[in-house]
Amino acid sequence: MRQFKLGSALLVTMILAGCGGGSDVPAKPKFASQVSFGDSLSDVGSYNVGMVSGLGGGQFTINAASSVKAVTPTNWTEFTSLSLGLGMPCAAQTGLDNGSGAAPGTPAGTVVPVTNYPGCTGYAQGGSRVTLQPGIGNHLVTTGGFALTVPVATQISNHLATHATPNAPGKFTGNEIVLVMAGANDVFYQAASISAGLPAASGVAAVQTAATELANDVKSQIIGNGAKYVVVANIPDISVTPYGVSLGASVSLIDTLVTAFNAQLQADLPDSANVLNVDAYTASKDEVANAAKYNLTNVSATACNLNYPYNLLASSGVANSGSSLVCNAGNLNTNVSPTDHYLFADMVHPTPYGHLLFATYVLQAMTNKGWY
Repeated sequence: MRQFKLGSALLVTMILAGCGGGSDVPAKPKFASQVSFGDSLSDVGSYNVGMVSGLGGGQFTINAASSVKAVTPTNWTEFTSLSLGLGMPCAAQTGLDNGSGAAPGTPAGTVVPVTNYPGCTGYAQGGSRVTLQPGIGNHLVTTGGFALTVPVATQISNHLATHATPNAPGKFTGNEIVLVMAGANDVFYQAASISAGLPAASGVAAVQTAATELANDVKSQIIGNGAKYVVVANIPDISVTPYGVSLGASVSLIDTLVTAFNAQLQADLPDSANVLNVDAYTASKDEVANAAKYNLTNVSATACNLNYPYNLLASSGVANSGSSLVCNAGNLNTNVSPTDHYLFADMVHPTPYGHLLFATYVLQAMTNKGWY
């Protein structure tokens, strides 16, 4: 039986509970690397530069202190990578772009040139959609936005281009574990469009198209280029987040969009020898409904103080308008500790403990499939 490398008793206990015995099971793969594509839920530091870094941020959660950030996992992809013995992942691209350069009146540190890191394979970026720009937080749709929001399809293309040679196109080696989680920002984008007058049916059709595009990219651009082990997570249940609860009855639109995306993704990309679908929607819903089962102490409030001036990405006078991108131990809500088992850091993103729970869920699924 495998010895897990993470020190969390929770991770060990929950995964080992699903391990079977016997010596006639197929040999488990030995991964040489981890490659991840997606959005803020998998972003390991694309915006950990400039103003964001200066404010003690960098990831969409409760950020670790800068002195230990490089060795402290706070994102689910970091937990999985460490558990697989692959070390801490790093962002393949960093930068900030407010769209106006250093024009008078723009916040200092919101323009940082894009830098690519060929040795890093964490491609996920906060705000990214499946195939289209602009994403959420990009200056083209968000006043004051500075997120790069490179679409997932482009993230995959960038990985292949990085690993191309003058004589051969880029390929996956077949020895990596590939993690894909996207779609939430397509939901947010279409929800905003519907609020602005787009017919609801058109918004639903748009997220279904995004799901089909994601499935096609996994099949043609990832598996088609040599990947053998691909974990694909659907969109978590946004309706149970603090943001979802704050919408009241109108949250039904968000849930309709999420379930439409998830159903289309499952239809277009069923489990196979090379694909493992992970149901983040069901997992997140169960965490909220059965908090004690997961040792969660709060599943309704945010751990981070999201109000100005505690969170400098917040709008003055607008409650809970900040982001966990700049949340750390210094701007949590009163009586909240970084080690408390809150589920949500901000209105939609998990705390490090929430990320650990999801990593546990993913590794359990990998164990069941014989990949771990």
